[in-house]
Formats: sequence, C-alpha cells, structure tokens
Amino acid sequence: MTHVDECRASSQPEQFVKVMEELPAYLMEFQKASEQQTTLSLGRARELLLEPADASHHAQRLIEDLLHVFHFASGWLGEVEAQKLKTEMAVEMAEFWGNNRRDVDWDVLGVELGGQAKQALCAAQGEMDILLESMSFDEIRKEWEVGLMNLKKRLPANYAQLDEIPDEKAVSFVFSCLEEQDREAVQKQFPQGFWNNSEARETGQIAGLAFMLFMCGLIRERKVRTGSTERRMKHFRGQFRDGVHIENAARCAVFMTCDGNAARLARSLYAYTGIETKVVELQIRDASAR
Repeated sequence: MTHVDECRASSQPEQFVKVMEELPAYLMEFQKASEQQTTLSLGRARELLLEPADASHHAQRLIEDLLHVFHFASGWLGEVEAQKLKTEMAVEMAEFWGNNRRDVDWDVLGVELGGQAKQALCAAQGEMDILLESMSFDEIRKEWEVGLMNLKKRLPANYAQLDEIPDEKAVSFVFSCLEEQDREAVQKQFPQGFWNNSEARETGQIAGLAFMLFMCGLIRERKVRTGSTERRMKHFRGQFRDGVHIENAARCAVFMTCDGNAARLARSLYAYTGIETKVVELQIRDASAR
C-alpha cells in the first residue's frame, strides 16, 4: 500500500497503472505485525491507483502532515514561523474532517445512527484541535535543539566515520551516543532482535525506529533542509515512507532499492532487529548517458 500511496500522489497515476499491468505486481496485505502469513493478490493496480480518495487516504495524508512538527523541531524548515506552521496544519486538519463528513452516506446511517456518528466526528475533531492549539512549537524546538546538540557531540565529527561503521553495529552505536536516560528508554522500546519474538512485534515499530535513526543522523538527506518549504516537506515525508517500505519488506525474502540511504538503513535495521530479509542495492545507469 505504500507503493499505492506514492503512485496515487503522483501527477499521472495512470502511467504507473500501465507499467504495473505489464508486470506480475502483487498487493501484499497483512492483518497484524505478529502474523507470519500475508495475503497476495494480483492485478489490483488499476482498481487501487485510480480509485477516488476515501477516509483511509485522507487519514494517511493527515498522519504525514503531522510530521511537520518534527521537521520544524529539528530546525530543518529554516525560518518558517511556528504560528504560520500551526495555522497551516489547522487548515489541513479542517480539510481532513470535511472530507470525512463528505465521504459518509448519512442517508444510509439513518437519523439516530447518523446523529451519533456526527457527534463522534465532532468530538474527535475537537480533541485534535485542542491538542494542536495547546502545543508550543517553539518550546518543542528548543527541547529538540538541546537533545540534537548533545547527540551531535557524541557522534563522530566527520559523518564519513559514521558511514564506515558496519551495518550490524550501526544501530547499537547510534543508541550508545544518546544520553543515558534516552538510551535506556529506546533500548527498552526496541530491544535487539525483537522481530524474532512475534509477541513483541507491533505494526509501525520498524518504520518508527527507521525514522528515529534518520533523525539521529545514521543517514542524511540534504533535500529535507534545502530548497523551498514545500520541497523540504515533500522529501521529509519521503523519509517516513522509506521506513514504511523497509518494514513491509521485512516480510519478504528480498528488499530491492536504488536508494543508497534506504539500503544502508534497511541493512542496519535488519541486522539489529533480527530480520533475515536480504537487501539488494541496485545501480541503475541513466540510459541517456550511454
């Protein structure tokens, strides 16, 4: 579904449909992270990529928009003002709730059930609005600045040295650079080899750990810090989606990517968490350069 979301977000999703219909492209679905089995279905590209956006698509975009808080706190959004960002996020949330209301067939629900559903939506929207308004973006940023500054002091001064650390030791090394209290909390949440214990698996754990390691500097992406605000946000969301890709690939024999950062992150994560998926980094030459 991560591929589906990315293709749908493009300006020409129908082009992806044409390509996928020529390939044996399966949709992989699973119920829970702890399950070993997944469901594969063939020939779903047209149905999924060209379907109208529904509540699940709106929710996915809202989750990604919430990443703006982390982006701002890291200092990688440049001179964007806290209040301006908060106002933009409030507008995005209002649009999300508006889309949800439009997607509901109120006539089918009837007066009583429909009334209860509207009350539930209003209550949920109210809670999220209060949460967003109560957040002090500037205070969050100050806290992050201190934490990231302390982490940077413990990391190698030259990031090339960090890149030279073997994949099987990379995650533990980054953890060792955290302050003691933070390190203990992270290691408790993500104990080494936890993927081998089905009861310890939770959906989103690998993706969350991948995103945390990116924020800590295990891999770097200049595009999240440079260029227009819109461009920075796009690539910052891309880092989160890389983590989701890596988690989904944990259920496959091989994870293939042309992204060197994603490959490094996946190899390091799989080694630490006990995932046997093989990572293959593809080197694709530009045909026009031949």
